[in-house]
Amino acid sequence: MDMFSRLPIKTILQFKSVCKSWSDIIKDLVFITKHVNLSNRSNSGYLAVTRCVGTFGGKCLISLFSYETFREVFNVTIPSKKEHGRASFRIVGSCNGILCLNISKIGDTNFLFNPVTSEFKEPPKPDYPVYKLSEVEILLHIGLGFGYDRETNDYKLVRVCYSKKMKESFYSGVDVYSLRTNSWRRNDTLVHGSIVENSFSKGDLNGALHWKGAIRKKEIIHNIIISFNIRDKVCGYIKLPNELKFDKNYWYPFVRNGLLCIVVISSRQQYEPRFDIWVMNEYGAKETWTKQLSIGPLLAWSFVGCDRNEELLFATSSTIYLYDLQQIKPPHDITYICRCYGFKFCSRDRGSRSH
Repeated sequence: MDMFSRLPIKTILQFKSVCKSWSDIIKDLVFITKHVNLSNRSNSGYLAVTRCVGTFGGKCLISLFSYETFREVFNVTIPSKKEHGRASFRIVGSCNGILCLNISKIGDTNFLFNPVTSEFKEPPKPDYPVYKLSEVEILLHIGLGFGYDRETNDYKLVRVCYSKKMKESFYSGVDVYSLRTNSWRRNDTLVHGSIVENSFSKGDLNGALHWKGAIRKKEIIHNIIISFNIRDKVCGYIKLPNELKFDKNYWYPFVRNGLLCIVVISSRQQYEPRFDIWVMNEYGAKETWTKQLSIGPLLAWSFVGCDRNEELLFATSSTIYLYDLQQIKPPHDITYICRCYGFKFCSRDRGSRSH
């Protein structure tokens, strides 16, 4: 196992077909975790990208690009069924090298992908209804997050979706999928508030996933970060800095260097928006929010997250930018003839600071 764990993904996939015993080793969760850990100690790392090639839908691929060269080192066709149609596969998150993909608006059709074994798994759909909303409204109230529970050695996919309205306030249900049991379970307690804008949690912190959310109190809607701890199944709320103005800006929470952060994006109507980064220096303490830096104007339409060196990643449909707190590095063209639908840096969970 030690020898295999030091090999690149492309070589491992070749050894997988040599014999059954080698294939079993490569599929083992312990081996997968060890391979990811060793990769992260070296200078290697991968940027995962989902994209469609060809005309009239064509086929969907998931590609891994070298972090150092930004050259494609591996790709595989995503298995799709007729009922998937021409929908795009988006990346929900990554844990210990395992990628979670989503293809549905209500978060019920998902895939888990293991780059080491090149295998896909489609979890069952949750047997819990989503509140009947219009097509547009559904897009505003679904949040997904992918995390790893160290206590139970289990990967979990969390779906937060608008559930009901009570006493002029709105509430959401939380559904949790366990890879170990291959089943979904609805959390016993409803969440006060709802996800705002169909979104994926960008990394977990202390076992908690975070989404852009809102709650309604006394007929006033307040922007807030909604969290859910996958270990103790407890929901939390984190207030935002008073200085932020949300009328014409977009914002999203993420995790960087063991700290909760938010990125505030100036109006997307602008050709080159600005990205402001805020950091919460003490988790849960509203007064510790600090504006760390402002980036831009930048020719990018989305914030991807952080890479293994804590550099910030921004993207267009075909270009990735890295910002290392000192300067914006030259853009990297990662695809030329197709449109990208998801970006995610693959690395081991580095842990988080204690608060």
